[in-house]
Amino acid sequence: MTKAGARADALNALLGAAGWASTPPPPRPRICDLTPDGLSRIRQIYDDLAGIPEQFEHARPGSFDLAFDTGDGKLIVELDEEQHFNRYRTITLSRPWAAQLPWTTTYVAYSAAHEAQLVRRWRSGRRWTNESAPRFFGVASPPGDFSGAGAPRWRQRAFYDAVKDLMPAIRLARVSVHDELEGRALNVILRSGDLTTAALVRAHVEARAHTWPSG
Repeated sequence: MTKAGARADALNALLGAAGWASTPPPPRPRICDLTPDGLSRIRQIYDDLAGIPEQFEHARPGSFDLAFDTGDGKLIVELDEEQHFNRYRTITLSRPWAAQLPWTTTYVAYSAAHEAQLVRRWRSGRRWTNESAPRFFGVASPPGDFSGAGAPRWRQRAFYDAVKDLMPAIRLARVSVHDELEGRALNVILRSGDLTTAALVRAHVEARAHTWPSG
């Protein structure tokens, strides 16, 4: 099991202990499911990330992480690990509409604070680029070099996160391993297996929930 998988499982267990029932996530998001406003916004993000125009409609974001029946509806929860925080994620959260998302300010701060460490750990091999990312964002620059295309995989991940950010008619919450809950990093809580923090974690997730209207 990957570290990310283990931490997602731990978050699932915590929210289950807090009284939420785990349910299957909705189908993976598709660009064609966005509202007209959402489609216009995600095209702007793609352009901001220097995406190759003719490939835009072929982008296929990954599945959502977790979903729960909270008693008053369904909530989708994304757990964002270290690799999600860098200059490209800042780009996706810099448009005026992103100010409405409850994670924007914190995520921009994390991207500035943690990118240097990410460069040290995520600038080699498939962490910097992969088979599909150059189709959308160009051929990678040398590891650690942000000139030119920089890190196509990092751009791709940021773009896919933005697609999820804009999906309409779903209640979405994003939490980060960097989040601090009463002086403890969420990463530490998830690795500890301490279920006594379940209510605290649930309240934190609830505070990060957001829904775009369907039209």
